[in-house]
Amino acid sequence: MTDEKNTAAAEMGSAYYFKIAKRFRILSFVLLGVMIVFIIVMFSVNRDEITVENLRYFLRYIDTRQAEKSATTDTIVYGDTESIVRFGVYRNGLVVVGNDRVQIFDLTGEEILDINQSNAAPQLLTSDEYMLIYNIGGTTFQLYNSLSKEYEESYDYPIGCAALGDTGTFLVTTRSMEYRSVVQVYDREFAQIYRWYSPDKHVMDAAFREGDREFVLATLGTQEDGDCYAEIILCETDREEKRGQFRIEDEIIYRARYTDDGGLILIGGKAVYFYNADLERIAEVSYGGYTPVMLGTEGKLTFFTQNKNIVGSNYTVTVMEDDGSIVYTGDVQGEITRALLHENAVYLLFDRSVMRIGLETGAQIAREIAPNCITVEALDATTLMLCYAEGTNIIDIDSFFFGESTEPDA
Repeated sequence: MTDEKNTAAAEMGSAYYFKIAKRFRILSFVLLGVMIVFIIVMFSVNRDEITVENLRYFLRYIDTRQAEKSATTDTIVYGDTESIVRFGVYRNGLVVVGNDRVQIFDLTGEEILDINQSNAAPQLLTSDEYMLIYNIGGTTFQLYNSLSKEYEESYDYPIGCAALGDTGTFLVTTRSMEYRSVVQVYDREFAQIYRWYSPDKHVMDAAFREGDREFVLATLGTQEDGDCYAEIILCETDREEKRGQFRIEDEIIYRARYTDDGGLILIGGKAVYFYNADLERIAEVSYGGYTPVMLGTEGKLTFFTQNKNIVGSNYTVTVMEDDGSIVYTGDVQGEITRALLHENAVYLLFDRSVMRIGLETGAQIAREIAPNCITVEALDATTLMLCYAEGTNIIDIDSFFFGESTEPDA
């Protein structure tokens, strides 16, 4: 009797689980059918939006390839670009911008983007999200990712400058019939989220603070007697009220950058000015009456170079931290063509050599290179790129400047 009861219970249990399995099987077929219908409807409704570029963009983010440092090539060779104008680094790849095309190469030397694009005098900005290209004096700008041109817009009047935030927010300045300056801010989806107008001031430079919610405008105005002044305006994208605004008399600010704590570094025609987050000036480093030849900021450091001699190529290099304190000043011999701040060192490019100045020790190490190098770019903490018209050489900093295989000092 007991065996019969066990058999009956087993049969009932098997029937129950068979019923459940049958239902799950029917559900899987229903879901499969819904998915097929969904795909057909989406392809029908959004036929114009589904392009090869979009599919490539989708595949980009399910691609698990990594550009391993050990697999990189020593030289990246470009195509037949007629005139190389700008270089940059975007998502660990090399950006090459010419008058007729835009290219991106990965660290194996493979070309991952090649778009025919006319740019008479291109300027290049890069961030974690996009790269932005506009022409000096032109009316059109473009935004790219690693695989396609994502957005393009033209204005009726020339573009003055642009700024690109890390999250993809960007701004472009132009003018109009009524206003000397018009600033238009877009979010990462290319929707306009903020506009600023000025009938009497010209925007010289702009920059976003980390997070892209706030940005600074360095503007130029003139008084009735003809004297100029710089007006610094701090704006927030989600409200009309300005966070701050102040003037610097008898000065032109060419570059403006945020410090990590929300302060400002303003590079002017007479000095470099440092402000804290409360917009109080905490330091000022004067050029001493000499015009800087090159200047720039990177991370917590700012630099400028000067030639104080009427005849000769004896340059003075000055480097400051974001509080205005001078961390290095020294002289170098030779005509500097480019300068780069990177990882607590300054790299100076000459016609046939590149020099590294360690900011902690002040030690100068020069190495010979092939002539006609256009610029030097930092790829990562340990790697530099020497960019030429026909190709870019990738060099390891330690082995090139400190290793036994390096060239003798220039």
